[in-house]
Amino acid sequence: MSTPAEIRKQIKAGKTRPIYVLEGDDLQSRHDLALEFANLVEEGLQAFNVESFYANEATNAAGRDQLIGSLLSTARTLPMMASRRVVIVHEAERLLAPKRAKDEEDGPDAEAPKRGRRGATPAEELEAYVENPEPLTTLVFVSGPLDANRRIVKLLRKHADVVDCGSLQSPRDAADWIEKRLEKDELTIDPKALNLLLQTTGLSLARIRAEIEKLVLYAAGESTITPVHVRDLVIPENESEGVFALIDAVRNSNAPRALLEISALIEAGVQPPLILGQLRAAAIQLRPDLRVRNGL
Repeated sequence: MSTPAEIRKQIKAGKTRPIYVLEGDDLQSRHDLALEFANLVEEGLQAFNVESFYANEATNAAGRDQLIGSLLSTARTLPMMASRRVVIVHEAERLLAPKRAKDEEDGPDAEAPKRGRRGATPAEELEAYVENPEPLTTLVFVSGPLDANRRIVKLLRKHADVVDCGSLQSPRDAADWIEKRLEKDELTIDPKALNLLLQTTGLSLARIRAEIEKLVLYAAGESTITPVHVRDLVIPENESEGVFALIDAVRNSNAPRALLEISALIEAGVQPPLILGQLRAAAIQLRPDLRVRNGL
């Protein structure tokens, strides 16, 4: 799996692979990197050689089939007066791993997919393209986390360059990202505050971005984000023991104890969204059986 920094070097050098999957839970990171692929084409020729598709516009099976046909047709078209064509598919999880809706099961779109000239369905044609892509086209799928059990996802993981846009590689990378982001608001962050923040967020870029945006607003008018800011907004001092007690209560399906811990957290000044986040953290640690229902 590649990093965004590695892909930016490829784009700058003009040496990219035929297919990329920008995957991860940080929407902004995926979006920003996807837009940079347009730099593979001279600005004056981008209108002819850079095209974007939006998979969220395909709301049923027929729409997805039509979208696949359009993007494959575009991907197989030779670039015009340029060395490369760029095709970007936004919200690609809607295309690569769609959730099956009830209306698709019962409605007219539930019919067998139409087959192309070669007797293949649109999904099969997309799989064939992934295995044998057009060398003069860079096809970029911009997606949230994907279902690894899907056949098309397995093929992409085998043949495409998959880019992790959801996490940073090290605490140093996280610190660099945070410091660069805070420069926009003429802010710095105390090293102790930085360590305290990363202890809470880990290297998840989505979590870091969300907490930094809140801290920027919270520290408005000041020059430095301090440990006090982080404790007040991200991990209140009274939260530590209470949160672990809450998680234990959920794990043990002890609803009365969990409610008491939630009440104590609220009285201690912990913000409700933080409590909901801890409830979610507790729930995802439960095994997928009756303990989940009982615990919740």
